[in-house]
Amino acid sequence: MIILEHYHIVSKDEIYYVVSHEPRICPDCGAPLKVRDSKRRHLILAEGDVRIFLLRRLKCNTCGTLHLELPDIFVPYKHYAREVIDNAIRGNLPSCPAENSTIYRWSREHAERE
Repeated sequence: MIILEHYHIVSKDEIYYVVSHEPRICPDCGAPLKVRDSKRRHLILAEGDVRIFLLRRLKCNTCGTLHLELPDIFVPYKHYAREVIDNAIRGNLPSCPAENSTIYRWSREHAERE
């Protein structure tokens, strides 16, 4: 998984595409990456709106590993936006689209990392 910091988002037909401004280099071996395919992933925003993103999967020509380009607004393996999770943990959201049990789990996971 490659977390992108320099990108812009383009919308077409209610699907969002991430255009990377970073070089496509394998984080494992340093070889160039080639676009293999893409996958759909939904992201839940603070208002509860759901956005569908089409994220590219890249394959290394040398070591053969697959990498997903994930913009930094996503948290790996989570469906809620990074902003939603961070604000819910800090208690900065007056109303969160996630259930209380989910917010509790996020808080526990955050505490374990620190």
